[in-house]
Amino acid sequence: MSDYVIGEGLSDDEEVHMVQDSTDEDPITFNKVVQHEKWRKAMDSEINSIEKNNTWNLIELPKGSKRIYVK
Repeated sequence: MSDYVIGEGLSDDEEVHMVQDSTDEDPITFNKVVQHEKWRKAMDSEINSIEKNNTWNLIELPKGSKRIYVK
């Protein structure tokens, strides 16, 4: 795992608060998540880790393909 970036950018205090707050009910929609700074930071950290680890590529939807939606 030392080759991967996990939770980069969070201070020790932020990590402690994330663990303590994990007993609270987690928001399940994007609109609820963005209302809370701790969840926005968690999203930012996750995206940064994904980008640094080169685990995904954003591409154009091929012609004739249909989008799929997720909840």
